[in-house]
Amino acid sequence: MNISRRICKGLIWFWFFTGSCTAAFAQRHHLYNDTSLYRVYGLLQQKEEKVIPILHLGDSHVQAGFFPNAVRDRLQGEFGDAGQGWVFPYNLAGTNGPDDYRWSSFFRWNGDRMVDRNLGQWPGPGGIMISRQQGMSLLTFSGKPVKCLKLWYEGGEGLPEANAGEDHPAAGEAMVYEGEPVMAAKEVKVCMDSVVSGISLRFPSISRFYGAVAENGKPGILYHAIGINGAQFSHYNQFEGKITASQMEILKPALVIISLGTNEAFGGISAVQLRQEIGKMMEVMKSLAPEARFIFTTPPSGMMKKRQVPYKKKGKKRTYYRVSYVKVPQATTLRDAMITLCDENGWAYWDLYEAMKADKRFARAWSGDHVHFNAYGYNLQGQLLAEAVLDSFQQWNKQKSKP
Repeated sequence: MNISRRICKGLIWFWFFTGSCTAAFAQRHHLYNDTSLYRVYGLLQQKEEKVIPILHLGDSHVQAGFFPNAVRDRLQGEFGDAGQGWVFPYNLAGTNGPDDYRWSSFFRWNGDRMVDRNLGQWPGPGGIMISRQQGMSLLTFSGKPVKCLKLWYEGGEGLPEANAGEDHPAAGEAMVYEGEPVMAAKEVKVCMDSVVSGISLRFPSISRFYGAVAENGKPGILYHAIGINGAQFSHYNQFEGKITASQMEILKPALVIISLGTNEAFGGISAVQLRQEIGKMMEVMKSLAPEARFIFTTPPSGMMKKRQVPYKKKGKKRTYYRVSYVKVPQATTLRDAMITLCDENGWAYWDLYEAMKADKRFARAWSGDHVHFNAYGYNLQGQLLAEAVLDSFQQWNKQKSKP
């Protein structure tokens, strides 16, 4: 009798545990409203023939590169690598950026961002630009294998000269093409004869540089990551939506992943204000890219200091502090508002907020400020988001294959 009870109790706990694990796994890997993405999945099936541009838009969680790079690596590993995508000289602007590419210059540049106060002019498609007194200048890009760089800048007459340096003598002379201007910016495409690891550019006259797109000449996914520290939806909507409009115009994304909301939560933005700003952004995007599809990622829970308790260690003069943290209450409100808006419009979303609660690994994913994440945490987010997209794609593929 006792044995039977123990067996029954064990089975109940086993079912409860496996059910909880299954639910948690589904929570982490689930992409909601994914029927809206079927057009993108159709393009992914043509990975050997086409370049599929994806734009990942966000704030500091995106600017650092760890989060979008994890998504990029996973998706490009599955559907092909068409290049590094959007690349900007964050280091020359005096801020942090991805560590898998670098820009260098002999000249000093000034950086301006869309989040800066009293910014009087459009900062470019990336929401950030570098500038200097107009004149001749040099810029060198180095990163993953690249064949073509498409550039956007302002300057005087004449096109830039380009070369791959002494390390790639077989690359030959670069071909330079001038495209249609975007807003106030010139568009120039520089192509080498073969794939190289870097390209040096000599501009006869330049005053502002807005960024570039790196392509390797192969089909597959071209993943653009654009993020600015401190950014909110409202910042991307500045200048009558020209920042977002230029992104749609030059990058022509088939899929846009939007990872914003953290700064709104810490800034006390209301749910009504959030809905309004998302609406403005989407109106611009859909008007210029009606075939594009969207994935929203809900903001993380976020943590803020509750209190600091001073204490001293025995035999030490230094004062130490025990810090306790609490979740940012507005993050839940804005997460719910974002989900409601996505459901109303049929936009896909991945619920990072809930995924964090379902995955114990996030306990060691925070950085010291409990607002940002460490490299492990960002990589974990990227892996989970990519897996959610891949799981959804595979389910669509199975259903499509059924007779």
